[in-house]
Amino acid sequence: MGRALVFVDGAPADVVLGVPGVGVFAACPSWPGREAALALMKAGWERAKDRLSMTRLHEVGRSLVSEQNLDRLLDLILTKARELLKAEAGSIYLLTGEGDQRELLFAHTQNALVNLPFHRISMPVSREALAGFVALTRETLNLQDVYQIPSDAPYRFNDSFDRQAGYRTASMLVVPMLDTEGQVLGVLQLINRQDEENGRSGVFSIADQDLAQSLAGQAAVAVKNAQLREEIEQLFEGFVAASVTAIEARDPVTSGHSGRVADLTVGLAEAVNATPHGTYGGLVFSDRQLREIRYASLLHDFGKVGVREQVLVKAKKLDPSQLEIILQRLRQRELEEALDLLSQAWRGGERFEGSRWEQVVRDRQAETERLMHLVRQNNEPTVLAQEVAEGLGLLEDLTFTHWSGERREVVAPVDLASLRIRRGSLSEAERLEIESHVTHTFRFLERIPWTRDLAGIPEIAYAHHERLSGRGYPRQLGAPEIPVQSRAMAIADVFDALTARDRPYKGAVPLDRSLAILEEEARDGALDRPLLDLFIEAKVFERTVPRT
Repeated sequence: MGRALVFVDGAPADVVLGVPGVGVFAACPSWPGREAALALMKAGWERAKDRLSMTRLHEVGRSLVSEQNLDRLLDLILTKARELLKAEAGSIYLLTGEGDQRELLFAHTQNALVNLPFHRISMPVSREALAGFVALTRETLNLQDVYQIPSDAPYRFNDSFDRQAGYRTASMLVVPMLDTEGQVLGVLQLINRQDEENGRSGVFSIADQDLAQSLAGQAAVAVKNAQLREEIEQLFEGFVAASVTAIEARDPVTSGHSGRVADLTVGLAEAVNATPHGTYGGLVFSDRQLREIRYASLLHDFGKVGVREQVLVKAKKLDPSQLEIILQRLRQRELEEALDLLSQAWRGGERFEGSRWEQVVRDRQAETERLMHLVRQNNEPTVLAQEVAEGLGLLEDLTFTHWSGERREVVAPVDLASLRIRRGSLSEAERLEIESHVTHTFRFLERIPWTRDLAGIPEIAYAHHERLSGRGYPRQLGAPEIPVQSRAMAIADVFDALTARDRPYKGAVPLDRSLAILEEEARDGALDRPLLDLFIEAKVFERTVPRT
């Protein structure tokens, strides 16, 4: 007799069943035990397929867990489900809303034969629709032909897609996606089981149904994790947006600065990604790292909420109310001096002459105007000329009569020191207070339980005022200690400070001059030269200041 070795799913039957010779003798027509051997082989074949299906199901589960983007996850679920169950097409519906407001979101679809534009739509959860019935009852529907649904069934098949696409839906498996708590997250819908033997549409078996339910359970867990992650990300987005609003409300003068710095810094990071050569040619920022950079940039000045308002928004050397007080005192001194001269003349028995009195008043007024001009001129945050600074000595000994009767300085020593600030509007103490906003930012951000992929936000923001020369603040870090992300933000921060058009205390520096200043900073070793080159070559600056 002839002998042949029988294979089960690519492996010898002897190996699958663990019975020596059974594959050989089952192929022999005259063997008395042939029928029993074939039955044994069939059972072994089913067990082998079950083991193979479970192996594939585990592989799918591992794939689903690794994907955290919800849109990509839905596509992966459908792809794997169709592969496992030999389905020609499929769809996923997600259950949204609460109570009476619940809806089914048509979230994703695939079809091997038809390619039509996909639009997400929401629909009421109705027992009359197949997906709605499954979502409400948690029952699985295994339909051999959706056009042969019994008339007494509570659900109906919507054939609008078939009519629009010229498609023919036949068999359908509709499975609820239940999470570990038994809650329905959505519905997995598989269409037209393909028969492997003849290539025609077949029907989904009980084994297919069990496999689909297992897969739907894994998919539900993965979807819930992705949704929770998406909710956390939306929470962070809302928190960051609210924080930026708080910063800008605290310092309206720099409104929009945080957003522009974020736009520029992310743009520079994307330019790094697009440049495969040079100093940073081997560096690539992932999508999550770009988001980390954006958040750090948006929040880099949040510590300003810890700086006194009168210092934070100080546009000139003196507070407006203090300037007004000094000017009033000068007017009061003018009147006091005129009256004193008149009193002396009267006590000396001099004859009153109107013209002389008017001249005295004019002289006193002219003197006062000169002193007022000196105060206003020195109050500007521009660099003081030497002769202007020296003129402040005229204010040192001026006094007026306080309402208490005491003689006091017209310009208090602390105000005179402010007027003597050589550059800008801040005293040394005030400058240190402003610089402390970086430390306030870090202390605030480090208290937030960021997710692992956002854990670098506090440190990135903390170092945005550090300089490669070691002359930055607040820690005077050296180049090796400053993260690349912070170096990029430093360039963006300086550039926006120069070009901003909304600062009442200074005009916007022209683009060419601003870029030249950045290059000077790079030559002095403060800013990162390769990053600045990319900033200019890639025209990242056009994100906020288009070249005219």
